[in-house]
Amino acid sequence: MSNDDFITGSIRTILLNGINLYLESEEEEQHYIIKLFEYLDVETEFPTYLRKGHILEIENLTMQVAVEIMITNSTLYFVPYINDVFDIFTEILKFIAHKHQAVITEFRGAESMTIESLKELKKVQNEKTDEIKKTEEEPSSDDDFEWI
Repeated sequence: MSNDDFITGSIRTILLNGINLYLESEEEEQHYIIKLFEYLDVETEFPTYLRKGHILEIENLTMQVAVEIMITNSTLYFVPYINDVFDIFTEILKFIAHKHQAVITEFRGAESMTIESLKELKKVQNEKTDEIKKTEEEPSSDDDFEWI
């Protein structure tokens, strides 16, 4: 299999199946398409229009609608209307390659992960154990039966 066949096959697969973006909700899909719209509007010379809030129409330099982009069920679909869409296709891939993680983090927020030292971890575990012991019922004493 030659390198050209591999590239052609990969592009064909993307066109048929789309690109899974691993998005978690319709709101996140809308956020992603808006960020893609903003990127194309600022960073490229292709006129781009947001239609129905979740579909992008991208025109080529001769003002023909060249491509439609939509995100459905976390998958980005690239629907070409004309043959010469390689420049637009590469811009979409560039956005995904360089901006994908930042767009997801912007929507979901950043999770802070800290690695604690073993001493700190042991201290936290001891505090939790102490809390559990305090909440357990104390054993009954002889005073409980004095009322009888």
